[in-house]
Amino acid sequence: MDHGATRRRRLLACGAGAAAVSALLVAYRALSGTTAAEILYLVVVWTAAVLAWVWARRAPSGRAPVLLATGLTLSSLGDLLWQGLVWLGHEPDVSIADVAYLGGYAALGLGLTAMARGTRQPGRERIDGWIDAVIVLVAALLVMWNLSIAATVGDDSVPIGTRIVWSAYPALDAALVALVFRLVAGGRRDGSALAVAAGAGCWLVSDLGYLVAADQAGTTGVLDVGWMVGAGLLAVAVRAGRRVRTVAAPPARAGHGVGRLAVSLGALLVPGALELVTDLTDGPENPLALFAATAALVLLVFARTLRLLVAEARAREMVRSQARYSAALAAHSSDAVVVVDRTGRLLGDAGRLAGVLGTEHDGDGGLADLMLRAGLNPAEARIAFERALAARGSVVSAELARRTGGQERWLGVRLVDLSADPDVRGVVVHATDITERKRAEQTLAHQAFHDALTGLANRALFTERVEQALRHNVRHGEAAAVVFIDLDGFKEINDSLGHQAGDVLLREVAQRLAATVRAGDTLARLGGDEFAILVEQVGGADEVTAAGERVLAALRGPVRLGNQVVSVSGSVGVAVSDGDATSDSLVRDADVAMYAAKAAGRGRVLVFDPGMRAAVVARRELERELQGALDGGELRLVYQPVVELSGSTVVGFEALLRWHSPTLGSIPPDRFVPVAEDLDLIGEIGAWVLREACTTAAAWRSRPGGRDLTMAVNVSAVQLASPDLVGQITDALAASGLPASALVLEVTETALVRDPDGAAEQLAALRALGIRLALDDFGTGYSSLSYLRQFTVDVLKIDRSFISTIQTAELPAIVRGLIDLGRTLDLEIVAEGVELEVQRDQLRAARCELAQGYLFAAPLEAEDAALLVRDTAPLVDAAPLVDAAPLVDAGS
Repeated sequence: MDHGATRRRRLLACGAGAAAVSALLVAYRALSGTTAAEILYLVVVWTAAVLAWVWARRAPSGRAPVLLATGLTLSSLGDLLWQGLVWLGHEPDVSIADVAYLGGYAALGLGLTAMARGTRQPGRERIDGWIDAVIVLVAALLVMWNLSIAATVGDDSVPIGTRIVWSAYPALDAALVALVFRLVAGGRRDGSALAVAAGAGCWLVSDLGYLVAADQAGTTGVLDVGWMVGAGLLAVAVRAGRRVRTVAAPPARAGHGVGRLAVSLGALLVPGALELVTDLTDGPENPLALFAATAALVLLVFARTLRLLVAEARAREMVRSQARYSAALAAHSSDAVVVVDRTGRLLGDAGRLAGVLGTEHDGDGGLADLMLRAGLNPAEARIAFERALAARGSVVSAELARRTGGQERWLGVRLVDLSADPDVRGVVVHATDITERKRAEQTLAHQAFHDALTGLANRALFTERVEQALRHNVRHGEAAAVVFIDLDGFKEINDSLGHQAGDVLLREVAQRLAATVRAGDTLARLGGDEFAILVEQVGGADEVTAAGERVLAALRGPVRLGNQVVSVSGSVGVAVSDGDATSDSLVRDADVAMYAAKAAGRGRVLVFDPGMRAAVVARRELERELQGALDGGELRLVYQPVVELSGSTVVGFEALLRWHSPTLGSIPPDRFVPVAEDLDLIGEIGAWVLREACTTAAAWRSRPGGRDLTMAVNVSAVQLASPDLVGQITDALAASGLPASALVLEVTETALVRDPDGAAEQLAALRALGIRLALDDFGTGYSSLSYLRQFTVDVLKIDRSFISTIQTAELPAIVRGLIDLGRTLDLEIVAEGVELEVQRDQLRAARCELAQGYLFAAPLEAEDAALLVRDTAPLVDAAPLVDAAPLVDAGS
């Protein structure tokens, strides 16, 4: 928004308005005394009244704009009625026009009262404001009494009703004066308040002029200008009030309070001033009115003064209470605040600071002497003080060490030079004892670089020490070595005897290893059951190998864990630095050598050879990447259609797990699934596969043509042995809404024979849920009819190795035998790896029911598979979905 342009437009509008008003007034003066002037007067006041109502309707909710518009309208109505009587030749002393005039005054007064309420003030200030307004009212009424009301009331030649009406006008003028003072003195300073004050003032001046003028007929033209301008200002007040909502009163300022007090006290001078004027002009005296007004003013001013005294007493008590509160806080605070001059001389009581420092203060000397007695270094304290002086009002912080009672303690200080502040005139020193915080920081620093269980260096500190040693070697042409130790058999001990026994064993191992380390070398626990030794300034691999042998010798002794005696050994890898070694590469090479030692039979020491790196590094990298694959969204499912051979229609899908690592690329399942099993990740990954596959199948089954689709999911041997499998499947079915009969779990023969009894129990629990079971890769492992009798399954899947033997129009005997076996056992038969039309035709002729393979479709992404669900055309007639060339194993 262009505020400058808006302001210019407002100035132009104000200028144009002022010019129009001036022209109107000049025209009125030129027409004064004519009927045209009378009509112009009525047009002006009624235009103001109409505009006031237009703007009042647009104003926010509130009574003030409506009351102002009502008052202006009634006044304009009175003008119209009076002018009508004049034109008809009647000029009565009192008429119906007076009712409208007096009603206008009343509405205007109510509007001023509503505007005063629109300013949110505390109750005490509202009462004080009304007392001030009543004081002004009494003084103004006294003035009006002497100017007009007394003479009017005492004129017996005029009927009493006429006198009452005539007296009401100056009385209401006095009331308007009081209400305007209440509004302005109450803190209302917006355009609406100023406009209504100015408008009421114009009316008041014209009314007073009319009352005191000797020739009222001759001054009517001038007075009409005041009434017209007042009407216009009152309309402007209504317009300005549209943009003003109820606001909080502005903070009281000293000038405003003094001004209001001056008005209140000045009102006491009004009776005396009027008496003086009466004496000087030999006017009629009104002793009763003067006495009554004086008494009322004295009582009101007394009440106002009493309230001021009470408010002052409350303020003083609040200040004293705040001082006591601050003193109580300081007395029980661990901090101390003192003020010193720029030379270091104490300017106040330093008892609290002495208490913080744990010393006595005899009242003599400066800040430096007090700190010297507290064990602080004077030079350090002086440096902090001079920094504060140079900072010129900015806060300076410092932490100062001190020794007292044979202990090291710490003092935290914050200094700021407020010498230029007339309320302070010195340097403020805030001091607090930070000993506990510094000790906590030291403890945290030790914990950050040391193992909490054994007290040895941790990986972070060990890495830093290796980096330091390598930098030293570069300068002096020496070599360093890392001995990497992994305990053999620790996991079994930890699992069988519990973690507490495992912790005891680790502490014992740490003590034994520490006994083998030379002075200057670093022993660290890297995590779990892995330890490492940094051997600095080695002469060659033989020296480090000897260090590794000492480690093995130290580990061979039995360890008592409660009532158990256990033995532990270790696999040790050694790496010696060369000119290009870094801390990471040296530790990694030692780790590789340790893995090679473990693979070679454990309990031995091997020195790193570059040939070890490829296989170990690949495995470690695969493990590392696989750890975050699930959380990183790197795993996904693809879906291979299962086709009914009789019609080549899709009846289900097999969910197959795929992993694409940002670092390693696409990894086949036969590489990463065994690693996931070794890392105990297969349970979490398998649960995710079940949830994802069931959710996808449920969505497809809800579409047209997908109502009877099934979803097959492979289950590994580790999963089958897990007690969590049944719960994971139950949760997946419940969350997805997939019927249990639509889920097929595929298990291999190898998984069944690892623990036949446990597998049979698990399969029975799964069948109880209503899930169908499939025997995968049948014929490639431990195929036995006894297994088929022991493990009740629903589906028999013929392995691709058998299907690939179908190359001619003659079906191989082994394939025919497997199909006949399945039909004899009343099992559903699925042929895997169908890639040729001749294979499809031969299987169909042999009455094999279902098949899957690249002849129909490769494993598809979920979006592509969803298209098959919507497409009811047989796959044999559909356009090829992938290259006909077979890919690497599509199974899991």
